[in-house]
Amino acid sequence: MIDWPARWSTEHRAVPSKYRKLPTQLVALGFVTWGVATQRNHAHALGPLGAILLGICCASWIVWSAGLYLAPRRIGERAVIASVVVLGLAGAVLAGLDMPSWAVSFPAAASLSMAIRFGLRTSLAAVFGFGATIVVTGALARSDLGTGVAYVFSMFGFFGLGLGRRAQAQRAATSEQLLAETRRANAEQAHAAALAERSRIAREIHDVLAHSLSALTVQLEAADALLTSGTNPDKAHNYVITARRIAREGLTETRRAIAALREDTPPLRSLLRGLADTYESDTGATVTVIADCDPTNLQPDASLALYRTAQESLTNARKHAPGAAIELALDCSEAATELTVTNAAATAPVTTLASSGGGYGLAGLKERAELAGGTLVAGPCGDGWRVSLRIPARPAQP
Repeated sequence: MIDWPARWSTEHRAVPSKYRKLPTQLVALGFVTWGVATQRNHAHALGPLGAILLGICCASWIVWSAGLYLAPRRIGERAVIASVVVLGLAGAVLAGLDMPSWAVSFPAAASLSMAIRFGLRTSLAAVFGFGATIVVTGALARSDLGTGVAYVFSMFGFFGLGLGRRAQAQRAATSEQLLAETRRANAEQAHAAALAERSRIAREIHDVLAHSLSALTVQLEAADALLTSGTNPDKAHNYVITARRIAREGLTETRRAIAALREDTPPLRSLLRGLADTYESDTGATVTVIADCDPTNLQPDASLALYRTAQESLTNARKHAPGAAIELALDCSEAATELTVTNAAATAPVTTLASSGGGYGLAGLKERAELAGGTLVAGPCGDGWRVSLRIPARPAQP
């Protein structure tokens, strides 16, 4: 058994809306035509002129309905507008001839359509024209003036309904536009958030791999050189052991990076001292840590930016200034937190490690600094190099 209400509902969309409205328009036309042609409670019969006018109204109604709901492209907008105007004028003449009250349905329908489809001035001028046609035709035909005025008022009532429907349609269109813009803005925001998160993860991967793998490279290169020459196998073995330790620390650093991505960063001062101890044990260079404070007025991403700056600076010193003495200075104040990493000139030959990497270290640090609301300055300092990161303090919470 076919569920006709479900098939014709707007939710299922089994039949498009325009095909559901057209039969309604045609049924309404049939009732109006039947009422005009059969009702005899007025002094004048339908007559030849009335029959012609009724035929014109019916034809205009059909063109108007088909143009709106069935084939608007084939019939054309101009034909629809002309049919509405003809419908209103012919219906107004028919109503002015003291025809049955059903006749006013034609100019009323035209007034409704004009109010919905056109602006206030154009539609109001057309409705005034229809009303004037009713009054003038009634005066010429010596029809009842009160009936004609009642027809005009009823027509303006339909005109008001059309204005309300037009306002409702405009509000619906505005709501749909705002909804579409909101969805587009949300999609763009989600895309930007995804890109920002990708950039953040990329920086974390770079910092972890650059630090751990560069240390591994130093140890393995030294072990390979000793094993190739065969001069000191025991020392080469120590290098391999150190490389294994660095690999384990790299795993620990990876876990720390994951914790940082989850906004769970450990104390900064202890991390800096851990970096210094590891660097000294791996390279033999001296690293002095000046950190008598631990910033407490920074966001987690700001603390992470300070830590990554120190880590990347040590990695760059390992590459470009092997053996150089390094100073890590952390200064905390109420206004800002500043980290300065300074390395002296190299005391050992630069190895092939200096050519490794893709040059994304300083770029990533600058991105971190900007995202944390700080500034990063890097450049020569005498015979060495200095990197300085300054991050303003977070405003106090009310």
